[in-house]
Amino acid sequence: MKKTNFNQLNFEQRQTIQYMIDKGHNFTEIAKAVSKDRTTISKEIKRNRYVKSYFFDAFDPNGINTAINKCSYLSKPPYVCNRCHTKNKCNKHKLYYNALNAQGNYEEKQFDARTGFDISYGTIDQIEHIIVPLIKNKKQSINQVYANHSDILYFSKSTFYNYIHNGILSLSDLDLPKKVIYKPRKDKNHIREYKRKLALLKGRSYDDYINFVSLHPKMNICQMDTVMGSQESNKCLLTIIIVKTNFMIIRLLDSKTMFCVDEEISKLKEKLGIKLFSKVFRIVLTDNGTEFFNPKNIEIDTISGNKTCNVFYCKPYSSWQKGCIEKNHEYIRKLFPKGTSFDSFSQEQIHKLENIINNIPRQSLNNETPFDLTNNLYPDFISKLNYFKINPDDVSLNPEDF
Repeated sequence: MKKTNFNQLNFEQRQTIQYMIDKGHNFTEIAKAVSKDRTTISKEIKRNRYVKSYFFDAFDPNGINTAINKCSYLSKPPYVCNRCHTKNKCNKHKLYYNALNAQGNYEEKQFDARTGFDISYGTIDQIEHIIVPLIKNKKQSINQVYANHSDILYFSKSTFYNYIHNGILSLSDLDLPKKVIYKPRKDKNHIREYKRKLALLKGRSYDDYINFVSLHPKMNICQMDTVMGSQESNKCLLTIIIVKTNFMIIRLLDSKTMFCVDEEISKLKEKLGIKLFSKVFRIVLTDNGTEFFNPKNIEIDTISGNKTCNVFYCKPYSSWQKGCIEKNHEYIRKLFPKGTSFDSFSQEQIHKLENIINNIPRQSLNNETPFDLTNNLYPDFISKLNYFKINPDDVSLNPEDF
């Protein structure tokens, strides 16, 4: 078979590499299986291996070099700990090769290497605040907004359509009064998502979060995530935790989509009022899931147009950066283990789950409950969302009670 050495590795080939590393195959055997040269396999693993550590980001060169310096085996093939028989007992930093992480790292480097779009974050922000509502809500045409806002829309109309097509703006062809017909590009959905992410992360990265918190130490911090059910289940859980008190808000979503997340956030704003909402959810830290790709739905008061909250994103493969909510997911899993389907549950049952979890005393809180601490800080928040105190002896972690 002729080797296609000049083509980039695809995800299926990376899956094969991971599988064969895990099974102990050498680079010659792996190269033959994916029709590449063994040096390509060596470079692929060195380029896309990641460090598993609480002290370093996944692809941090310093973390990877630290792991190599502490273990001589990582300087030799296969350069990772996948197959190591002593890894469970080893207390050193470990390096792994994972096909999904490798593909994500490769694609992210590809996008970062490109010049990107000739548009600033400030312009995107203006378009989202001024132009997008005119098109979405008032059904104005592209020509109309161009005629009235040439100071913002300084680029050509074809470029504007290009931004829509590539997911830079929160518009779609269906939002346009007269749909423009053009030949669709071959870009896949995940490519559009990455381009959208690059625009979203400007000013909202984890480093920006650290800087913002240091400048505003008194602002309340929340973390946000989703909890999946079984593979066959469409429904999932949206979780938001108030870090100071470990109080967890849980909402049942029909699907893990941006639309469903936005809908629940809008309901919270309506119930709490923007003043209380912005006080409780002043700083929100979440991950890079596409369901969280509309930060302005949290940040912006739709009535005044003012920014009242700040959303930030963790670095890829760094769930420990929002460790508070990850830790508290254990309480959900005590009642609903992994593989549980949420399709048969109602929001009323999930509300019961919320109250049970928030009435469990925590050693980290001096044996206080999240409910009591949050009720002291934000009594209106507790009352408006109908949370209630449960007698300690009535708190049940038995799944049969649901």
